[in-house]
Amino acid sequence: MQHEKLQTEIESKKIRIDQKGGGRKPKLEIKEQVCLCLFYVRKMPIFEVLGLHFGISKTEAKDTFHYWLEIL
Repeated sequence: MQHEKLQTEIESKKIRIDQKGGGRKPKLEIKEQVCLCLFYVRKMPIFEVLGLHFGISKTEAKDTFHYWLEIL
């Protein structure tokens, strides 16, 4: 799966301070992240509205959209 390849690549480039698995857990599951991306493509809301709809910040909505757009 393309998502797993991209995650492995990102993980290999990280300089870790904490152990793997530490830190904040994602607020959205993978299927919700894909839905966010597809919702944006269909309706084109501003990221602030998109974030409110999915219960995340506008920055996280933008980052999630651009991450999944590259994969899809």
